[in-house]
Amino acid sequence: MKKILSLVLVLTMLLSMTALAFAETGVDTNPVEKDGVKFRGTVKIGSVMCETGAVAAVGIPYSQFYKLFVRYINEEMGGIAKDADGVGYYLDHKSYDDGGNAQNGQIFVNQLINDDRVFAMVGNLGTWVLVASQNDIIEAGVPSIYWGTGAATQMYLKAEGNERYTFPVQPIYVTEGRIMLLRALNLPAIKDSGVEAVKKIGVIYSADDSGTNIYQGAELQYNMLTGEKPEIVYQMANTQSTDELATAVAAMEGVDVVIIGGLQSVYPPIYTAMQQNPKTRGIPVIVSYVNVAETYVPKEYANEADTSDIYGGAWVIIDPEAQTEQQKAELEEFAKIVAWGLEKGYITQDLADALMGGGAAYAMSSFIALHVFMTGMDRLADKEITREALLEAMESEPIHVPISSGVDYADGSRIGLNAMAFAKYDKNWTDIAKAFITVDNMRSINELLGN
Repeated sequence: MKKILSLVLVLTMLLSMTALAFAETGVDTNPVEKDGVKFRGTVKIGSVMCETGAVAAVGIPYSQFYKLFVRYINEEMGGIAKDADGVGYYLDHKSYDDGGNAQNGQIFVNQLINDDRVFAMVGNLGTWVLVASQNDIIEAGVPSIYWGTGAATQMYLKAEGNERYTFPVQPIYVTEGRIMLLRALNLPAIKDSGVEAVKKIGVIYSADDSGTNIYQGAELQYNMLTGEKPEIVYQMANTQSTDELATAVAAMEGVDVVIIGGLQSVYPPIYTAMQQNPKTRGIPVIVSYVNVAETYVPKEYANEADTSDIYGGAWVIIDPEAQTEQQKAELEEFAKIVAWGLEKGYITQDLADALMGGGAAYAMSSFIALHVFMTGMDRLADKEITREALLEAMESEPIHVPISSGVDYADGSRIGLNAMAFAKYDKNWTDIAKAFITVDNMRSINELLGN
């Protein structure tokens, strides 16, 4: 009898060990109850963000709304991947602040993968951490959904192997460079642009990945143009030194429009240098979509009547006049979450004001990141949750992107959004939600080319 009991015990242990061996990383199927809400298990995700450092003005609203939304998903929505009975998985989120430092970011990414054992990376923020960590993530085969950057490191025309676990959403900077050039050519068609013809285009860009990617995209699209082409002038801005920027800006004299390729720390000093030069002051500029927010507008110059108008791509449609009914409903959901957090005491009034004001565009980005992830997970509501199953779900059909358009990951396509609206900074704004107004609706590259 003892031998039989021993055999049963050994068999039970072996079966238990087998179950553990085949359990998906970051997924616990044991039911749990938290704050009176029942969940059928737990899914753990991770992200690296920047709440301190040079890009904190982006990272704080981004990360603070992200954390608030996770609480809302669990407490109010009942989790993710809800079954037929409406019982979902608890969303467990772990994040680290890399301070905008690539080396720190890479360390934290590997910590999330190897020590925290997350199921997926959702909403990592920053070009620096993407460039440093993408190979590590691919090697580990961890789903990586939404990066707060458009760096080309995440772009694959046809992803293969573990590359398929990368799911970019924001427009890739190379693609944006193409769109920026086409927008520059089409500027005469924009009402009140003051541009009658585009015979010469200037491109001034930073030496980092974001700037060089935008330059590459503009050059790519320029070489693809047929028929008569305008003259184009390229100038790299290696530093933010006043003297060197003045020299770089001087190369833009005589152009009809200037494309500024670079992140938040780059475009204000370039714009400022342009206004300080009488020969470039007033030439309209087109900036990256990451700069289309009131927060980074160099208002000491931009609000003057004779200075350069600021245009830029908009993949998130904040302007109420340009929104569809669905986009309006999604923005109402965003505002509802902020109000809920304030009522619950999870955020302060100052933070709520920032999330609904100058930091709204960045907070909405984390709103989008989690929504895209949830779309894939909800497609697994009645299936076993594995990384491979999530991959298949993400590729199975196009995914709607809130307050924007959509992405399609079918057949290994990993190019993010390729359609953007066109926005203009209003020098006389009184409502921060209308600091940038939409002057042209969402258009893809083909549509801008008239195809």
